[in-house]
Amino acid sequence: MTRSLSTVRLFAAALFTAVTAIGGATSAHAADPGCPFPAITDVVAVQNEGADYLAGTIEPGAGCPTYGTLTRVGGTEESPVGDGSGFVLPLGTRTGEWYLSSFTVIDLNGGPSHTETFPPIAPYVVRVVNLTRIRSTSPEQYVGYGTQVTVSGVLEGRTDATGWQPLPNRTLSVLQRLPDPSPLSVTTDNLGAYTATVRAYVTDAAGAALFAGDDTWNRSSSYSGVQVHALVSATVNDSTPAVRQPVKVTGKVRPGAMPVWLERWQHDAWIKVTDTTMADAQGNYLLRYRPNSTGTHKLRVWTDGTNPDSREGVLPYWQELTITAHW
Repeated sequence: MTRSLSTVRLFAAALFTAVTAIGGATSAHAADPGCPFPAITDVVAVQNEGADYLAGTIEPGAGCPTYGTLTRVGGTEESPVGDGSGFVLPLGTRTGEWYLSSFTVIDLNGGPSHTETFPPIAPYVVRVVNLTRIRSTSPEQYVGYGTQVTVSGVLEGRTDATGWQPLPNRTLSVLQRLPDPSPLSVTTDNLGAYTATVRAYVTDAAGAALFAGDDTWNRSSSYSGVQVHALVSATVNDSTPAVRQPVKVTGKVRPGAMPVWLERWQHDAWIKVTDTTMADAQGNYLLRYRPNSTGTHKLRVWTDGTNPDSREGVLPYWQELTITAHW
C-alpha cells in the first residue's frame, strides 16, 4: 500500500535534501515575501513506467506559478520548464547534458516576479535516474498518540531492462512525526524488505519510509497507513449530584493544547452541552456541567484533534462517563 499526502511530501522533501545556498546565481528582482524563491536542491528526470520520454521536476517546488528554461550544456539549445516546475526531455538523455539556466516564480498576489539564472553546475545540472518505489506491507493501524507500532515494506527500483526489482542493502529513514529531527535508520535486506518499530505521533507520517536516492536511483517515499488518535482521560468530582448542581469534569488530553468539550447522549445522538475550551500545553482541562433532570446522564469528553479542518495530524477521540442526578 502506498499513500500520497501533500503535507507529508513537503516534509519528506526537507528530509531528502539539505537546503543549500544558490551559489553563482543572479537575481533580476528582489524576492517577494508572499511567494519566496525556493532554495533549489535538485533537478531530476526519470522515465515513468510505459512512457516514451523523460519527465523531470525541480525540487523543492515553489508553491506558486513558475516557468523556466533548460539549456544544453556547452550549447545553445533550450527546452522549457512549465508551471509546477515540470519539464520533458527525450529518452536517451544522460546526466549532465542539460541544466536549469533560468527559473521564475510568479507572485499569486500580483507582486513582482522573481527570476534567477544559474551556471551549469550542481545542483542545477539535470540528473537522470531510475524510478523507485516503497511498497508498505504492514496493515492499517489505528492507535493512540505515542503508541509503539511496527511497520514494514519493500524498496524496489525499475529499469526498462529489468522491470521492478528489489533494491537490497539500501538505507531508509522511518519517521515518527513531522518534522522528525532524528528518524530511525533501517537497511533493506537481500529482498529489499525492511521492518521498523517506531512511536506514532502523527497520522500517516508515523512509519513513513523515505529513500534519499543516489546517482542511479530516484528518491521515493511510502506511507504506512498508521492513523493516530488523541488520548483522553476524564473524572468527575461528584458522580451523584443533585439536579442543577454544578459538576466539574477534569482530565488530560495528549497531545496538549487541543480543543475539548462535553457532550450528552440524548435522543439517539451526541449533543454538545458545554462551550469549547482549550486544554493547556500539558493537556489539562476543566469542563463544568449542570444536570437538568434526574436519572443517568451519559456523557463524553470530546477532543477535536490537532487539525480539525483537514483531519490530519492527531485525530479526534473521546472518553465516556456517566453521572446519576437526584433531587
